[in-house]
Amino acid sequence: MIKLIATDLDGTLMSPDHLTISQRTIDALQQAHNKGIKIAIATGRPMAIIDDVVKQIPFVDYIIYSNGACVFDRNLNCNTYENLIDNSTARDIIEYFVQYPVFFEVYINGKSHYQFGTEDYFVAQDMPQEFLDSIISSMIGHDNILDAVGSSDVEKVTLYSVKSELAEKFTQMLCRHNLSVASSFTDNIETTSSTANKGEAINGICKSLGITADDTMTFGDAGNDCDMLRFAKYSFAMGNATDECKAAAKFVTLSNAQDGLAVAVEKYALGI
Repeated sequence: MIKLIATDLDGTLMSPDHLTISQRTIDALQQAHNKGIKIAIATGRPMAIIDDVVKQIPFVDYIIYSNGACVFDRNLNCNTYENLIDNSTARDIIEYFVQYPVFFEVYINGKSHYQFGTEDYFVAQDMPQEFLDSIISSMIGHDNILDAVGSSDVEKVTLYSVKSELAEKFTQMLCRHNLSVASSFTDNIETTSSTANKGEAINGICKSLGITADDTMTFGDAGNDCDMLRFAKYSFAMGNATDECKAAAKFVTLSNAQDGLAVAVEKYALGI
């Protein structure tokens, strides 16, 4: 019996505009929640750009953000889990990245920070402009990004539009620092603590609820979703998912444009 549903956002729960959730999907998740099934969203986004999602599904119980670095329990109104990049390591890798022509974000306390002067390296991604504008407007710019870091540990660092000749170099450097490396779209690199990922975060929620992977349903479309897809008994890659994601999942559903999440929830959680 399914007791927890956890879903990625972009490319999965969200419609192709990255901003809205279809009514069929909202209705399916609402019916599941009414049956007592807990609902979690699991995203690479920081907390700062999740409000518009939660307004559409206000019944959601957990927010797993920054690729599993943090879990926010909406019923307790606090973070119940944090798995961060320690300050020393974060400063080392940031000092490394600022030497290169690349745009990156640093997630600290649920907010995104970047260094002024790197904006020109942010090449328009294959995403709707309205969504890109919402991301950019949420970022906080600094003359020196290390001033933003200060003595804080860091949730995640996200790099955009990484040139192919730099991608392997960056990945090798992050691995030498014993950090986890993932990607959620083309030319993107995301790094967190070595043990921070969506699968570990969901496992922690399961333990707190006294349930197991056999009671869990997960949905995703990209590389940063693979850990939670491998974890759950009922895991679904979207029809628009990467090959890596489909290989990690137990099932493949329709695309996010075709309400693939709702189709699976209706069949396996609601028995419709």
